[in-house]
Amino acid sequence: MPIEYTSESLKEAIKALEIKQVENEKELRLQLLNVYENLKPINILKNIARDVANTDSLKNDVTNTLASLVSGFISKKIIVGKSKNPFLKLIGVGIQLGMTTLVSKNYDIIKSYIVNFINLIQEKKDEENSPQL
Repeated sequence: MPIEYTSESLKEAIKALEIKQVENEKELRLQLLNVYENLKPINILKNIARDVANTDSLKNDVTNTLASLVSGFISKKIIVGKSKNPFLKLIGVGIQLGMTTLVSKNYDIIKSYIVNFINLIQEKKDEENSPQL
């Protein structure tokens, strides 16, 4: 049996649909504004930078690489110093490369030794500062 509509019920349904249309239009405008803001080049760069900064594996990789390069550079400076001797400079470059590779491959082990060493020093310092009974 078909549903019979009255003019009053149709007017109410139309009014409800018009209200829903206005709400949907407002929501669509907000979403469009949000998309517009996110597509601005400065906001894209900010989002990329935020994502990169929050990536733990990337932080570890950067730390590992930085530690490797710094250790290689320091070892070269210690051995070569300010020498002008080209043979000594060549040896220094080899040592720098070797230290960089060594630290890069064994970064986790070296890091754990350093952390343990710092903890040991901190414990001894705490024991010295603690009151004796």
